[in-house]
Amino acid sequence: MSDETKPAVAEKTAPTKKVGRRPKSSQDVSRAAMVECAVNIARTESLAEVSMVRIGKELGVAAGMVHYHLGSRDELISSVINAAFKERLERLPTPTGRWRTDLEQFAQSSLDTLERWPGLATYILTENKFRLFQRIQPGEVDYGLAYFDHIGRILKATGHSGPIGAMIYHLLLLFVTVIAAEKENRQAPHTHRDFISGYFKKFDQDSFPGAAYLAAPFSALDSATAYDAGIEILLDGFEKWIGLATKADS
Repeated sequence: MSDETKPAVAEKTAPTKKVGRRPKSSQDVSRAAMVECAVNIARTESLAEVSMVRIGKELGVAAGMVHYHLGSRDELISSVINAAFKERLERLPTPTGRWRTDLEQFAQSSLDTLERWPGLATYILTENKFRLFQRIQPGEVDYGLAYFDHIGRILKATGHSGPIGAMIYHLLLLFVTVIAAEKENRQAPHTHRDFISGYFKKFDQDSFPGAAYLAAPFSALDSATAYDAGIEILLDGFEKWIGLATKADS
């Protein structure tokens, strides 16, 4: 990553307020160790499994000690997501200057990262907190903001307006996140092909010609096939849309 695209470090962000008195304990564990523990759980199990109580059990300290250092579960979850977003940013390929190639690489890299963090895609789709920006300590980097900036630079370089760039960013991230959530929740039609086929066989296919037309090919679809088709449709659509916008501006 070039110096121009290195994320800025937060300087004025207020540190997490420690709640109450330090709990009496023969053992203390640092905030960094608690966050590391949470990150390990999120990597191997799921973001949904991360909690103050779980961290306390894993590290052998009272939950009150975890609250003392982190303040709230929101702080903990944001720290974990920031670690995932750091990985997402660092794994982005170097921009080529060709917007379609860059967006295609950006989408694939983002999908790969979401797949390495179980539960993250589902969290982003179902929660309103920390989907874009994170709560950080002084001296830390908000990798949500850094990622947003990085992709914004790619889109800005196309020479098109902010509204066009914002729509492309939103639609692309929405598509990638939905595909990732489909995979982690085992929702692809192919995963349930036996159920779909068995259910449809209970009925007279002549009475449901539309369903008969769709059933077999629909139940054969997996997430990878849907992603490959969807990303091409999106990029083709963006290319046409950008071309129309260029003609309208000229």
